[in-house]
Amino acid sequence: MPKNLEEFSLIKKFFKPLTNNSKSSQNLSDDVAKISLDPNKELVISKDLMVENVHFLESDGAFKIASKLLLSNLSDIASSGATPLYYTLGFSKNNKTNLKFVKDFCDGLKSVQDQFKLTLIGGDTVKSKQLFFSVTIFGVIEKNKILSRLNAKNEDLIFVSGTIGDAFLGLNQNKITKFKTLDDKEKNYLLNRHFFPNPRIKLGKELLENNLSQCACDVSDGLFADLKNICESSNLDAEIYLDKIPLSKAAKNLIQKDKSINVQDLSSAGEDYELIFTVKKQNQNKILSLAKKLNLNLTCIGSMKKTTNKKPKIILFGDNNKKIKIKKYGYEH
Repeated sequence: MPKNLEEFSLIKKFFKPLTNNSKSSQNLSDDVAKISLDPNKELVISKDLMVENVHFLESDGAFKIASKLLLSNLSDIASSGATPLYYTLGFSKNNKTNLKFVKDFCDGLKSVQDQFKLTLIGGDTVKSKQLFFSVTIFGVIEKNKILSRLNAKNEDLIFVSGTIGDAFLGLNQNKITKFKTLDDKEKNYLLNRHFFPNPRIKLGKELLENNLSQCACDVSDGLFADLKNICESSNLDAEIYLDKIPLSKAAKNLIQKDKSINVQDLSSAGEDYELIFTVKKQNQNKILSLAKKLNLNLTCIGSMKKTTNKKPKIILFGDNNKKIKIKKYGYEH
């Protein structure tokens, strides 16, 4: 390993500038970080890993890999309603890693940091045959006030932000025959949804601060899979309607052109990083007002119901309100 790629050289040249001279980082000169908190606040912590050839390809480029790494972690913070503050980084390198890769990677991190006012406060670097990267992210929230999968209630309406399935279509651009028939605007839209997800930080905070919801989860493993997590955590069934699941114009266009793609597949694909959240019926108009305020689609796709089953489930309705079987829930780790 060349000297300029050794751990302390990389930290000093590339990673230390990402600390923004934060006291919590201790300038990355120690093995620990320190975080001071207001006594009325609590830390919210989440961790995600990305592994080469599973979550990314080396050919994606370091900027895109790093951006998605941090953006996907921010989505977990969004689902809690917290404000993101700091993160630590696990960075691997191998014999093909060069200084350009490291620079581009850090540029990707910085672009996200600047957007969401985040700061790097620590981490570690390792040498590994297969590349992998991890982030542990820290947010802050009012004490005893958090959005949680545990908090859905019977008769709550189920909402989802944005659109579903775009990231899957962007990821599989080379496998979808009709992808090439889309115009450049639609292609770029789907690719950007894959590489640069939009964590719904503002939405999560608005839901919590205005008491519009107590329950949320981000769509990482698939809409069905993540909604199923809410069902099991809250011990409720979910009734949802396939034709209510929001799709982008580009996704609808591709479905019309390619009959091998359907809404069910897109709903189990994952990596949308939108929010699923539940809302009391009396708050429905407030949610519609919030959608206008944030300039963000917030779509009601069904409601939570008392379960009569030993294990709560999703009941999916298709055409003419006919129950249909869910073929696949989502990504399995």
